[in-house]
Amino acid sequence: MTPVPCYRAAHLHPYLEFFRRIGAPIERGLRQAGLPTMVADGVDIYLPQLPTIKFLTEMSRRECIDEMSLRALGGVRLSNLSEQFLASARSAPTLKVALESFRELVSLEDSYVNFWVSEGETTVKLCTSYGFPLDPRGVRIEDWSNLIVLLAIVRAFAGPSWQPKEMAFRSTIQLGRYAAEQFPNTRFLTGQQAAWFSVPRDLLSLPPRTTCNALGSHSSLAAASTIAVEVEQNLMTSLKAVLNAYLPEQLPSIEFAAEIAGTSVRTLQRRLKKTALTYSDLITELRYERAARLLRESDATALEIALEVGYEDPSHFSRAFKRIAGVSPREYRRLQSLN
Repeated sequence: MTPVPCYRAAHLHPYLEFFRRIGAPIERGLRQAGLPTMVADGVDIYLPQLPTIKFLTEMSRRECIDEMSLRALGGVRLSNLSEQFLASARSAPTLKVALESFRELVSLEDSYVNFWVSEGETTVKLCTSYGFPLDPRGVRIEDWSNLIVLLAIVRAFAGPSWQPKEMAFRSTIQLGRYAAEQFPNTRFLTGQQAAWFSVPRDLLSLPPRTTCNALGSHSSLAAASTIAVEVEQNLMTSLKAVLNAYLPEQLPSIEFAAEIAGTSVRTLQRRLKKTALTYSDLITELRYERAARLLRESDATALEIALEVGYEDPSHFSRAFKRIAGVSPREYRRLQSLN
């Protein structure tokens, strides 16, 4: 079953930082788009793609910002990517190997992004596409997001000032003045089948210029609340990952879950039925998994954890937890500490 369109929250953080710098109303925009307002609390939580595109396009329209994505993402570095990719990048002997690692792990960044290398005699094209339909403005946002990440990878090997000779976009919207200023020697193409930029073939053999420390690592501020999503995502893992981000603020309804999955309630119910689950079962599992993780990996009290997973009454939380685990939250934590 296909996954919910979702992505790591780390890719939204540069936008949020940009909006803060210009004084844009972030929280109001997040609420209006249906995104959790606590998105800044972790880089490794997963957020739904469709509400995010709605949020970004509305913020761009409201603030009248030319090439908003390029302005916000200009400072993106490899450290914005997943720990799994960073581990591969630190040991990659050449740009070619780093790109191969990214191809294998790209679904950790976004569940619907495709990446491939198109071979030529003297150049190669680093290509991306998005497997979910978006309007032209959404396509432009997605194009820039993917191309800037690929630029960050190439520049870790070719140097921070490297620029491609050609850059292509799927969107038919013409690029603004700001893009021309940032890439003065680059030829832009629009209305293409994929978003891509060209790289001289001889760059593929370059060793990394970025040190292991500079490649860095980041730790999620909400690590204990993060759900790991496998490289081969499916409906269950991706839906849980996205809904996990909403638990501290609300219990998402099935209507909302269907909306972020880009489908109808009936279709979502039918897809869940194939896994022998109802939507209520899925939410119960999600609340339990998050609570168990917090009990294992944090010092939060039972009341704090109950509120974190959507229970106002700690006794209700304790009974629900015991129905699944067979022991109370306190006993579960004690047993885990012994192991």
